[in-house]
Amino acid sequence: MKEAYEVYPSRLRVYMTTIVFILFGLAICGVVFTSTWLIMKILAVAFGLLFFYAAFETAVKGHAKRPDYIFDDQGITDNTQEPAVVVPWADILKIEMTPNNAVMQIGILARKTVISQDEKNVVLTRNLVSNGNMAFYSIMIDGFKFRQKQFLNIFEELQRQGVKHNPSILVNKVLEKKR
Repeated sequence: MKEAYEVYPSRLRVYMTTIVFILFGLAICGVVFTSTWLIMKILAVAFGLLFFYAAFETAVKGHAKRPDYIFDDQGITDNTQEPAVVVPWADILKIEMTPNNAVMQIGILARKTVISQDEKNVVLTRNLVSNGNMAFYSIMIDGFKFRQKQFLNIFEELQRQGVKHNPSILVNKVLEKKR
């Protein structure tokens, strides 16, 4: 494996998101100290605990030893799935950077990625539901987990390796217009 490019979430983004979740959890749990109905206090504690859980999950995923994605000679390894999925460059149809509601995303559309029948049933069922009955495998790299420069570097590396290993990949970069 030469030229392996490993993608980890931005530590700064992980810390900021964790702190925001903790602050929301504390603020919502603060309802306990107000004079209101008992049911409101119970609901506030329940929602506060959900925010604490989200903070814990964010911190754990942000400090994982295994990278979220690996780009190498084999293709793209998606470690965000269980089990990890390796998408060969030959199966990738399109790499696209597009704006979503609040952040940019990199979408990778591929075909024929599943080998064993057990994996095929699970992955194809999930894909048929989420992709309008088309049996493609898609990877969405969400820009929320990365700082802007890091995110652009990820896209440039995908583009560089994708074109090198499979020149027929369609690469599309859509940038937001400045207002």
